[in-house]
Amino acid sequence: MIKPAATGYAESTEGLRVYYEVYGQGEPIVVMAGGLMDISTMAQTIGPLSLRRQVIGIDLEGHGRTALRQTPMSHERNGDDVAAVLKHLNVAKADVAGYSHGGDAAIRMAIQHPDMVRNLIVISTAAKRDGWFASALKGMEAVSSAQADQMKQTPIYTRYAEVAPHPEQFPLLLDRMGELLRKDYDWRPEIARLPMPTLLLFADHDAVSTKHMAEFFALLGGGVQDAGWEGEPKFARARLAIVPGYTHYNFGQGPDIARVIEAYLTKPTSKATQFSPE
Repeated sequence: MIKPAATGYAESTEGLRVYYEVYGQGEPIVVMAGGLMDISTMAQTIGPLSLRRQVIGIDLEGHGRTALRQTPMSHERNGDDVAAVLKHLNVAKADVAGYSHGGDAAIRMAIQHPDMVRNLIVISTAAKRDGWFASALKGMEAVSSAQADQMKQTPIYTRYAEVAPHPEQFPLLLDRMGELLRKDYDWRPEIARLPMPTLLLFADHDAVSTKHMAEFFALLGGGVQDAGWEGEPKFARARLAIVPGYTHYNFGQGPDIARVIEAYLTKPTSKATQFSPE
């Protein structure tokens, strides 16, 4: 277990108080968890990164210690909520990373507040809704309050009940999440115009198709041409990492995300080694 150096709330639109935790010191990086999860589920990412950086964990609307608004959830407002936390902390620019539902918020933050994002780090989410496998979409479409009693037997609900400001709203949260997950979206045109360097990070058995991973990478200029073998290689502003041995559902709690992010932020390109045959 790791303990934050500071915690608090930042006020966003409609008076929503967005909960955050701050770990470590150094260049700031935002880390956001997946759907129905809170900051604590990203401990294996936050802990290692906080050894060199200031990590800002954020509980998105309805998650962890952040309550629900009176109105339906949206990815766009999640993006604005992230910006509200950074403004509250007087952070002008940060690296912004999010896993799954948190990755959607990271993308919208970058689209809506590009001047505040140094590096965008997208973990296991899609640029358009049909980038997910059909089976994953079917599961998303089923999310509703009808699952509440079943979900109350899981660790997800146990943690929610421990920290949520209104635990009795769990069925409403499921309804709000279900409504959001059933909405179609296609952010590809906006993503293609993003100016900041970007890391796309996926599991090799993700719920996002490998075909879409390649399409996402190509939106940012990656994988569309040979980098060349003479002179300086022609790197795109994006990087793509596919980590073996994970599914979408356990990737966010694994230790490899922090390792890949740290390598990306410190060594965004690799130096070739000399091969000398004996």
